[in-house]
Amino acid sequence: MKGKRTLWGWLGPLALLAMAAPAAAGAPEEPEVIGSMVGLLDGEEREWFIVSQDVDSNATFTELGDQVQIDLVGFVDVDDWRVRDSLSLSITLVEGEVTEFDVLHPIGATAMPPVFTSDNASVRLDLHAFDVQGSKAHVMGRVEGVLALQKELGEDAIEDEGIGISVEFDAEASRIEY
Repeated sequence: MKGKRTLWGWLGPLALLAMAAPAAAGAPEEPEVIGSMVGLLDGEEREWFIVSQDVDSNATFTELGDQVQIDLVGFVDVDDWRVRDSLSLSITLVEGEVTEFDVLHPIGATAMPPVFTSDNASVRLDLHAFDVQGSKAHVMGRVEGVLALQKELGEDAIEDEGIGISVEFDAEASRIEY
């Protein structure tokens, strides 16, 4: 399955996380690691931490009828939620089946291009588990393939200039209710 969502779908959540990070840094509660993404990115072994602090979580899910939206954001440092070098995964389930997904790896200080993305790329997602228990869900799976490089906003991502990805993810996501 290939991801087919625009970059704009990522800007809002990442901008909120970037703005929430300074506020969360001053909070008295220590960040808690609630998951991780581990594997190879461009042939290099990498690890991203999925973190929760107070009411802020970088692993969430929302249920709207028979559709579920899962968002995971991993950072290279538990205490520093910078967008640069983060890894984001957004998964849409309809009646329990993956219908869409997006992977984003910003290489700048913001979620704006240049970024590596699953748009126009050959990326496969295998969701091994999505088990809901009350307000939490265990999310586990694997992303594998080639992320395409998007150099400028509004331009198509180019797979020929992409990087390989082979990453497993495992996290406890919090339910968001409106």
